[in-house]
Amino acid sequence: MFSDKTRKYRLADSRKAFMKDFPDSNEITKNFHFGEVLFVKKEEEIYAFINDCPHQGQKMQGCSIENGKVICPIHRYKFDIKTGRGHGLYLDFYPLEETKEGFFLLRTYFSWFGE
Repeated sequence: MFSDKTRKYRLADSRKAFMKDFPDSNEITKNFHFGEVLFVKKEEEIYAFINDCPHQGQKMQGCSIENGKVICPIHRYKFDIKTGRGHGLYLDFYPLEETKEGFFLLRTYFSWFGE
């Protein structure tokens, strides 16, 4: 049976603790088995997405966030923060969740085997 699965990756004890790790650049990268994720802090929001632009695979570090769009620093391609869509391409975004167990990145993926 085919299905989508969501896996949680623990980032910190809390959202507040994770926010303390951000340098002045307001960007942090972390490596996971599925790729490098870029975390960007804009005001009090944190956005998480794959650190490779789908246009030509350039790093997204140094991107800007304006009007609900993440803008690639190399070719200025824009991707919607909620859907990842932009310029006929798709940037993988990851939701973040805080529970009593900690602060997590959520990654949904397709499973051939179901439950």
